[in-house]
Amino acid sequence: MQALLDDYTHGAAFATELVNTSPAVWVVAGDQLRDPQALQAFLADSDVRTEALDERDLEQVRALRERLRPIVDASSPGELVDLTHELLSTVRHHVELVELDGTVWRWKATTGSVGTLAEELTVFTGYALLSALRILGFERFRACASPTCNGVFVDVSRGGRRRYCMPDLCGNRINVANHRQRRNALGDK
Repeated sequence: MQALLDDYTHGAAFATELVNTSPAVWVVAGDQLRDPQALQAFLADSDVRTEALDERDLEQVRALRERLRPIVDASSPGELVDLTHELLSTVRHHVELVELDGTVWRWKATTGSVGTLAEELTVFTGYALLSALRILGFERFRACASPTCNGVFVDVSRGGRRRYCMPDLCGNRINVANHRQRRNALGDK
């Protein structure tokens, strides 16, 4: 696999989405990566292309998900960097500066020709998380503001004001609850 390292937003958003597929995030929903087909659909939804997947791929990606959680949820920038370096050291890869289209230079990370899906995703997410820290700052690594969610995320939005790991789900639930509370308060008067 070859990953261009200057698109850190895609990699950091993917890491967020992967971490939040865990059954520990939305306990009621369970594991969102319950089988290889669910993993395949998740990857397709995230614009990550891959070949047919099997149980081994699923288990390795689940293991990566468990290693990414403490990185996104780190208590300090130093801890985030140390955990990410430790994760990246588990995969043989190299980083090089390459010229694209004869005019633009980009950093590219390459795993071995027989790298597993999990190894490729490790390099993709690891460098993206380090880049997000460097470019956006540690304050963009957050826990979900929903009291019913255990999710974490990297806020790669332009304004940096995101509050929920899954805005369409967590944010919508909070907005509906707040709306009902306001409506009930008006009805009591």
